[in-house]
Amino acid sequence: MKKSDPLLKPNTEFERLHYATGELLGADDFRDEQTYHRRQLARALLFLHGSGTIAGLRVVAQHLPGSDPSLDDVELEVEPGLALDRVGRLIEVPRPACLRLRRWYDFIANQRPDNEKLDVDDLQSAFHPVEGRVIADVFLTFHPCDRGYTPAFASGPFDALDASQPSRIRDAYELSLVLRPPPDPPAPLPGAFDPWAAIGDAPAADRLAAAQQASLDAWTTLSLPPPAALPAAQNPTGADATAVLIARLSIPAGPAPDNDSAPEPDWSAGTWADTAPGENPNIDNTVRNFLLPPAALGHLLSP
Repeated sequence: MKKSDPLLKPNTEFERLHYATGELLGADDFRDEQTYHRRQLARALLFLHGSGTIAGLRVVAQHLPGSDPSLDDVELEVEPGLALDRVGRLIEVPRPACLRLRRWYDFIANQRPDNEKLDVDDLQSAFHPVEGRVIADVFLTFHPCDRGYTPAFASGPFDALDASQPSRIRDAYELSLVLRPPPDPPAPLPGAFDPWAAIGDAPAADRLAAAQQASLDAWTTLSLPPPAALPAAQNPTGADATAVLIARLSIPAGPAPDNDSAPEPDWSAGTWADTAPGENPNIDNTVRNFLLPPAALGHLLSP
């Protein structure tokens, strides 16, 4: 179970610790110290750059032949990279992360209704008959992991001589596939919260006025809103409200043979072969929000 991150609380006043000789400090004080500096960095990154991918995180697929064609599989791989989530936390994927698509699909297809978060009904609802595909989006979420448990005093209403507490927390990540129901074809996804989108290509004076207004509105636009206020078209039910969208996955499939079965996917080599290295037609890496560094923007704006 995930612990509540203090950075997810609504905007409140955060205070720095003031140290003095002989002052008594406890664990809460050191946690507050970390939270203060984490919050300052997250707010600076969020308001200066927004939310999206900074580098890498390309999603690619590799066909894995089985002992016979009926056992073929596809491995989805997220390349290493860096992203900023919707509260300004850095998410780093330090090494390739892989997922066997057929295992994931079959696991959902074989679940009884209400036995898991997803079941065969969800696969049927995500089937787009016009395109003949099951659509799912790849999300990246910040996930803190407790590490290095060490003996410590028991916390809470407990009394134990062998209690332990984590001595480290690793800023890790979680990858998830979120099924996307019709419209058919899938509607374009909006970008992450972007107060500058309204600037457009109007005359210079109008663009300046729009930029100034966007700056005045940015505090409300970029601050953490309640989940219901996030654009459902990008982070739908089933996706963490702070998660970063990194790719759209289209699984070629035929209609379900009956109401109790999932659409029949096609895992064949011909369907999943790259048209060019790293450019599989079933994966769209451009639906994400790209955060470009100043050097890139300078090249884009230069004549």
